[in-house]
Amino acid sequence: MVEGIVKITNLNMLEQSMNVRSATEDDFDKVMEIDRLSFSAPWIYNFFKSALKDIFLVLEKEREIIGYIITCVCHDLEKAVILRIAVHPDHRGKGAAGTLIRTCLDMLVQKNIGVVELDVELVSRGAIRLYEKFGFKLANVLVFPSDFPGDETTFYIMRLELPKSEEQAVS
Repeated sequence: MVEGIVKITNLNMLEQSMNVRSATEDDFDKVMEIDRLSFSAPWIYNFFKSALKDIFLVLEKEREIIGYIITCVCHDLEKAVILRIAVHPDHRGKGAAGTLIRTCLDMLVQKNIGVVELDVELVSRGAIRLYEKFGFKLANVLVFPSDFPGDETTFYIMRLELPKSEEQAVS
């Protein structure tokens, strides 16, 4: 679990101060509310509880949780997968998701993780553009068939090669 609080000021949010910190079980009610508002298949409590062993960050604005990110890290493979990221609908389009992603990527670099992946539905054009701004590239396309023609679900698997941490680059 990640320790400490990172203080962030994002100019897109009119210089209002935000905190990114590790999630706790006390955060689950708000996180699960954001999850229900964000996904057609929301996670259950036990999924969030098991995610506490991974990178599970929440973003607070004025002491209210407005978003979260969950990233699974496989140190042996030097790889991570962003499993879930969501921002409350009232706070979307103001830089919150970018703040969560940047903080998470910085942590992964410090952990000497070389690659991070995520999957995103093809219809989520805004999310795809956001990931591309961070340097994620299309790595694969998955199509899940449906019983109804034309109702398939298409996902992009996106990948980002991370730079070596300054520590590692020096040694």
